[in-house]
Amino acid sequence: MSQRAGLWVLLVALAIGACTPPPPAPTPAERYAKWHRTRAGAADAYLGYLRTHGVADVLPPQQLLRSARRWRGCADEEFAVPPQSQWPAIVPTLRLVRELHGAGLLDRASVGSGYRNPALNRCEGGAPGSKHLSNAALDFDLAHEDGLHQQLCAYWRTHGAARRFGLGFYDSGAIHIDTAGHRTWGYDYTRRSSVCVPPPKPSRIGESKPHRRG
Repeated sequence: MSQRAGLWVLLVALAIGACTPPPPAPTPAERYAKWHRTRAGAADAYLGYLRTHGVADVLPPQQLLRSARRWRGCADEEFAVPPQSQWPAIVPTLRLVRELHGAGLLDRASVGSGYRNPALNRCEGGAPGSKHLSNAALDFDLAHEDGLHQQLCAYWRTHGAARRFGLGFYDSGAIHIDTAGHRTWGYDYTRRSSVCVPPPKPSRIGESKPHRRG
């Protein structure tokens, strides 16, 4: 092949390569399947435990075992199996999630974070006492819809005490759900910022106000 012909072949190959679209990014299910090939023993044992308690079908495995949203930036794995001693903690939370699904309150939600190891929890910005550390919590990415948060709050008010329902709302749009105590919080991690708590009534004209300390 002459030098000119070889250059022509190279240019054609480059042109074809430039016009070829990149392969599609793997789906969460495909990423989970790849991870599962090296973690099958631990993952299947955990799912088997949940199956014996009737909650293995509440969420797809690629959601149930999702570690955190920032797993790439935190140099960790996207999926994780919690320590065996913490397996029981997620059972009541999954039962609550099933109830919320049945009430139509999590139909369009997907899990952004489940169990986190301590290092990943710190990198993710989780609190030192986060319920994700004990495998009791799930964060859901939930598109904001008019009335949906208030429907969640109504469910929390009605059933929260019996279910030990913890319900948190974050600026990112994530919804935190656990069964570690009947409580709620919002953007500043306190009860007063939760959308489930009515705002304080404005004081009436002439009503005395408490003095602030300087």
